[in-house]
Amino acid sequence: MVIKEAAVTNAMNLAFFMVNLSRRRMRDRQDTDPNRSVRDLKAHYRGLSYAEEVMKLLPEKPEPGVLRRLLAQVTGLGRIHRLPADRLTG
Repeated sequence: MVIKEAAVTNAMNLAFFMVNLSRRRMRDRQDTDPNRSVRDLKAHYRGLSYAEEVMKLLPEKPEPGVLRRLLAQVTGLGRIHRLPADRLTG
């Protein structure tokens, strides 16, 4: 198996970038979500992508209040730590 130096360097740089990005996103959410973890962050973005796909299937877009509650519930499905109650109701 041939492993090129550029491929290893690119993979290493991507890994460092992802660590830095996740730390920054967690720091940005510190005030609104004090009991967060990296798994909670991953669940949030996975839920957003699933919700986007479901929205494409709907005949018309829901009202903003309904959409906000829906996104809060869908993005919280895979979380380890629960969101505060005021965040769920939007």
